[in-house]
Amino acid sequence: MKEIIAQGFGILGLIIIVCSFQAKQNKHFFILQGVGSFLFFMNFLLIGAIAGALFNLTNFVRGALFSKNTRKAWKLVVTEILYTGCFVFSLSMLQGDAFQIFLSAVPYAALVLMSVFMWKGNGKHIRYSQVIYMSPAWIVYNVFNFTLGGLLCECFNMVSSVIALIRYRKDGFKNE
Repeated sequence: MKEIIAQGFGILGLIIIVCSFQAKQNKHFFILQGVGSFLFFMNFLLIGAIAGALFNLTNFVRGALFSKNTRKAWKLVVTEILYTGCFVFSLSMLQGDAFQIFLSAVPYAALVLMSVFMWKGNGKHIRYSQVIYMSPAWIVYNVFNFTLGGLLCECFNMVSSVIALIRYRKDGFKNE
């Protein structure tokens, strides 16, 4: 039953993340991303993937911080410190399991880089990073921790980002 509830949180997170791409304002996008991340926090927590849970809890905080479209450096610094703290804490929980440490390091590195692009607010760079490393990093993590919502969400993120990049290219990157 716990597995079904966990996967349910992942599916709900997927739905909220998909809805976030319909947001007309960055503020609403980040708020919906934060809510989706909180649901994925619950998903990963219930399946026992501590690093994924903590990273998604930090995504929730990042969504709240970045929802106000002010590019204050302290917001990025706080976010990066939180990700690093989550990673270090999860290392202590993994008890030297080299594969699990590697598996946790993959999304950690992607999150640190992606937060910089999100903080800068350049949609083109955000989408390139989504396709090149963010989604692939989470797909690897999601496969080994089996979260159906997470896998589907990252596939959606990649397809959505590719479509946006095609549109940007057609429009000559006017909005960037």
